[in-house]
Amino acid sequence: MAARGYGPGMRLRVAIALALVSCSSPGAPRPAPVVVAPPPPPATPVAPPAAPTPPALRLPTGVRPTANTVELTIDPASEDFTGSISTSIAVDEPTSVIWLNGDELELATATATVGGVAQKATITAPKKGYLALSFAAPLARGTGTLAITYRGKMHRSDGDGIYTAQEGGDWYAYTQFEATDARQAFPTFDEPSFKVPWKLTLHTKQALVALSNTPVVAERPEPNGMKAVEFAETKPLPAYLVAFTVGPYDLVDAGKTKSGVPVRIVVPRGRSADAGYAAKVTVELLERVEQYFGTPYPYPKLDLVAFAVFNAGAMENPGLITYRQNILLTKPEERTLGREQRFATVTAHEIAHQWFGDYVTLAWWDDTWLNESFASWMETKIIEAWQPTWDLDIDAVSSKSGVMGRDSLDSARAIRQPITTAEDIDSSFDGITYGKGEAVLAMIERSVGPDVFQRGVRAYLAKHAWGNATYDDFVGAMTEAAGKDLRPLFEAFVKQSGVPVVEVRLQCAKGEPAKLALSQRRYAPTGSKIDPNRTWTIPVCVRWGAGAKTGRDCFELSTPAAELALSAPSCPDWVVPNEGSHGYYRAQLEPALLTKLLGRARKVLGIGERIGLIGDVDALVESGVVGKGVALALVADLAKDPSRHIVDASMGIVAGIDEMVGEQLRPNYERFIRKLYLARAKQLGWQSKPGEGPDAKELRPELLSLVAGDGKDPALVAEATKLAWKWLDDRKAVDPTVVGAVLGVAARYGDQALYDRLHAEAKKVTDRTERGRILSALGGFSDPKIVVQALALILTDEFDLREAGGLSRGAMQDPRTRMIAYAFVKEHFDEISAKLPPAYRTYMAYFAMPLCDDKYKPELEAFLKPRIEKLDGGPRTLAQAMEGLSLCAAGRKAQAPAVEAFLKKQ
Repeated sequence: MAARGYGPGMRLRVAIALALVSCSSPGAPRPAPVVVAPPPPPATPVAPPAAPTPPALRLPTGVRPTANTVELTIDPASEDFTGSISTSIAVDEPTSVIWLNGDELELATATATVGGVAQKATITAPKKGYLALSFAAPLARGTGTLAITYRGKMHRSDGDGIYTAQEGGDWYAYTQFEATDARQAFPTFDEPSFKVPWKLTLHTKQALVALSNTPVVAERPEPNGMKAVEFAETKPLPAYLVAFTVGPYDLVDAGKTKSGVPVRIVVPRGRSADAGYAAKVTVELLERVEQYFGTPYPYPKLDLVAFAVFNAGAMENPGLITYRQNILLTKPEERTLGREQRFATVTAHEIAHQWFGDYVTLAWWDDTWLNESFASWMETKIIEAWQPTWDLDIDAVSSKSGVMGRDSLDSARAIRQPITTAEDIDSSFDGITYGKGEAVLAMIERSVGPDVFQRGVRAYLAKHAWGNATYDDFVGAMTEAAGKDLRPLFEAFVKQSGVPVVEVRLQCAKGEPAKLALSQRRYAPTGSKIDPNRTWTIPVCVRWGAGAKTGRDCFELSTPAAELALSAPSCPDWVVPNEGSHGYYRAQLEPALLTKLLGRARKVLGIGERIGLIGDVDALVESGVVGKGVALALVADLAKDPSRHIVDASMGIVAGIDEMVGEQLRPNYERFIRKLYLARAKQLGWQSKPGEGPDAKELRPELLSLVAGDGKDPALVAEATKLAWKWLDDRKAVDPTVVGAVLGVAARYGDQALYDRLHAEAKKVTDRTERGRILSALGGFSDPKIVVQALALILTDEFDLREAGGLSRGAMQDPRTRMIAYAFVKEHFDEISAKLPPAYRTYMAYFAMPLCDDKYKPELEAFLKPRIEKLDGGPRTLAQAMEGLSLCAAGRKAQAPAVEAFLKKQ
């Protein structure tokens, strides 16, 4: 480090002095000193203005946009685009710097005009995602415009910002801006609270179709085969909801709503026939959502667009909902109930967003739940009323149990928590926000009543129409509608992580009303470091039976322990601790009550309640409260149940012990599976039968995969192999509902010839759904020599890794090939990560979870930390992956003895 004062002038003076000394000869007479006038001191340099300090995360609010006018030139075959944006601004405080968001943009010019005074800006980009426009003189308070010309990148198949992809030999340009990728398309104020009208014009080739949020108002030819497509100005939108696409699309008319809104399905060239189901049901779904909200659809048109490459499942851009192609489009011959359900639920979710998220927008990303939790809850609400035979209410119970598993991590995030970094924004789009948020809203609706809940929703939307809103706004509207303070209930479940356990004990004293002693704690699986001392405000509703009488009682449990007096005329014979399984809590019945309830389960419980009870018992096993043998003892009865939901739940228990089975007990395990399910599997068979119901079609692939795959039934394996070869020759030879299962079983026991044929087919087919099935099968072989070949495909450019993820997942799931896959992924981790779009890289933290052994944790942490923590959302994802690894190891160690003891009897 240079000493203070050692500047350029001082260095010059020292150098001259040294030179003079070195020129004098020893002993020579010294010349008379010559007095030389000192040179004038050097002029003090004018320091350049200090570079502006970028914001930590959020933009300053002293300058606000009020409207945007954008022109872009988009050629899908190119990797670049050019653009200009004119932003009407309000300057609330004089400033010399305007901060914008911009990423991978090259700004050519930027001029601000405020109060009639125009100034050109000095443009700097001191931090990724941020642009500083600095002005020689401060901009005065007032209104004006900010005009910018620029160019940017359209990455091939990237999935974020403006990107391009090829489908059927044609190039298409797509956009996906949520949460913070509009800055790749425009230098703009890319935060949800900056909600303004947008006026967009696209310049593109005359032969292409250009679409955006609003209808086209003018289309003009331009030189060189180009055209200008001008769109109507939007209602106020944040930047992340602006959307457009360009390509040789076909437009399928799906009709109009009763209020006159036109609906279209937009498909790649030549795929109109695959939009049949979407065109048939979308208008009805839209009208059902309108009816719930009590207001017409707020935008002038609705287009549903199929994107060939899409990192998300779908995106709620107002007027232009975009989909991963295999959700929106299905070949007529491959239309199944599952495909219909997937389209309908996703579409109900995205249509709900047109109100919750678009019409009323979150003010900041800490309220992502206001968008996603509500839309997830709404999709079940709408579809359950529209198609009650689909049993979405029962599926919701299973989904709730699944998300409770994620919420049982010590590192789990709350539904709503502060957003202080860019990583926090990405983390807010997780299973907690979607799944737990949906379950909590369903519980609250049940607690206050559907009519009250609906009134609160409608009041919230009316008050904040076309604007932004917050947690306090929504909870305030619900509180006002309910006529009581709901803040404690929301605070407990929305701002607090974790799953409550409600312990239930029955107390019956002679001459006194029966009552339940209730207590609560935080659920903690075996091996967890969670502090159980936490309380919630929990709406608890129970059902009971006392002789011929049945009834229900509800209570708000807000303290660590309390008593609930029952309205039963005598001591109940049985108690259901979570009526309808609507509450977001695990129920722990005292042993005697649990035994009584299990003995009457089929008689007194609804299917949803039975699914909830099975989930609770399984969770209590995971926490060490109930032995694994208790859960396994239930399976024999559950496997015989006529409900596919119950059979599915039983198969989950059986498949869940696979990893705890040693080689010596493997034949016992296979025999146990066949004993439980083989007769039913043979009755169903691999191919559907005329007139069979939807339950048989839904159960078949899961049941036969278990019996043939884990149960190793030779006849079913042989038939699956035979059908796989037939399907490779004729895609109509196998029922589409079981193609994935057939290929999976055939591959698991397949040889080199089958692998080679599947590989050749995967390279040949152009349909992405079909290719995905084949690639999953390629990753399912168990022969180690073939596994090595399948893994090697990951490093080639033959397949997009978003489609080919199964090439490593299958090998990691099989104990016989797991270490081969682990060594391969670890050796090539950086290469694989580089081949994935950025949005996918963080999740590679989970690649070693199937090891389920804590001895690998130090090695994995050292390996993954420098690779994962630098990514958006990386620190939390890595923490959850490592915690999950430890919990898996602890649970397996605790449960394995009971599993072994059980299987020795089989």
